[in-house]
Amino acid sequence: GYFVDNGTFVAPNTFGPQLGGMMITGSTAKSLYRGLTLGMRKRFSQRFQLEWNYVLSEDLDSDSNERDPFTDRRLDPRNPARDYGFSDRDERHKFNLFSYFELPGGFNLDARLQAHTPQPITPANCAATAGCKRNSTWKNNEYTSFDWRAMRPFKLGERYRLIPAIEMFNTFNNKNNVNPLVTPALFNFDGFLRLGVGDPRQAQLSLRFEF
Repeated sequence: GYFVDNGTFVAPNTFGPQLGGMMITGSTAKSLYRGLTLGMRKRFSQRFQLEWNYVLSEDLDSDSNERDPFTDRRLDPRNPARDYGFSDRDERHKFNLFSYFELPGGFNLDARLQAHTPQPITPANCAATAGCKRNSTWKNNEYTSFDWRAMRPFKLGERYRLIPAIEMFNTFNNKNNVNPLVTPALFNFDGFLRLGVGDPRQAQLSLRFEF
């Protein structure tokens, strides 16, 4: 059997013994997003430009399960209030920075910084624990990455340019855990949803020819 949204229990075989199970997905959840965005943009002048933004937000809902219609994630159908809390998408603090510099000697430098705080997760034994609410603890997936690129264009006549460059991603080799779920993701056969430590520090050299 199962419980419907108003707490009523529907006994097994209510709709006939030939129907072993049935799930009806409805839009009965509620959500609330509150956020404050601050930012600054300096247009290119004096050989550099800069842009940054910061978001302070709170993302609440009673169900973040819109992409998986096959799983009932309610803690207690008779007490919907236990499900209302931080959504799976909640990230309290987010910060982004981009900059571009024209340096002496004809060098150009791009730099980017991205960071956000961890997302919430529901404790594994929450349904059986009195007073435990959904998404009441935090993952260890806070994210910080500083990336940069330096290049030196060389003009070859009036129409052509040769541009060697060096790029580095996750410069400080932050761990950046990816998708630390309590249970494995559903129907994940293509490697899109990853688990474990994120990408380590990476660097690459390139040579571009423009014509």
